[in-house]
Amino acid sequence: MADLPIDIDPSVQDALRELMQEDYALLIDTFSRDAHKRLAQLRLCLSGSDWEGFRQAAHSFKGSCGNMGAIALQEACEKAELAGLEADAFKAQRSYQDVQRCFQRVAPLLGIPASI
Repeated sequence: MADLPIDIDPSVQDALRELMQEDYALLIDTFSRDAHKRLAQLRLCLSGSDWEGFRQAAHSFKGSCGNMGAIALQEACEKAELAGLEADAFKAQRSYQDVQRCFQRVAPLLGIPASI
């Protein structure tokens, strides 16, 4: 059985805290606003069968998650990106749900609101 990815890589968070220092809270706020925007975009694109928009939103969110060390969320976004590329409604719906679940786990670890 494959190991599940971790929600947050503590070494990335430690490095960000050291690098950003007093601006770390701003970084978290920026990630929070971007995450909520991307989740809304994914939902909108999914409901409208806009597969290219879905792919682009997932791709952008994937990059943000990687920068924050949100490993499981990054991987969920990668699956969503592929679902959009394949224009597969079933995979897109499932991957969107996975992205939401991962964000619900990650948000409290970063001290941000999980609801959109």
